[in-house]
Amino acid sequence: MKKRMTIAPYRNQIICTGLAVLIAILFMTIGFWKTVLLVALTGIGYFIGKTQDENRSISSILATIQAFFER
Repeated sequence: MKKRMTIAPYRNQIICTGLAVLIAILFMTIGFWKTVLLVALTGIGYFIGKTQDENRSISSILATIQAFFER
């Protein structure tokens, strides 16, 4: 438990560093555009899954997006 308390303040730094390393490895192995497509599709999948988990309707999602762009 003590190790968890020691690492807790650095949680976001560890996660972001791990993601950066993963993206760098993807760039080197599959190329730039394939990596961009993979990241974009993953983001879209996350967004769809999150809206399903929150039981939001498509109209409320579109209203949120429209309000964001009208600022």
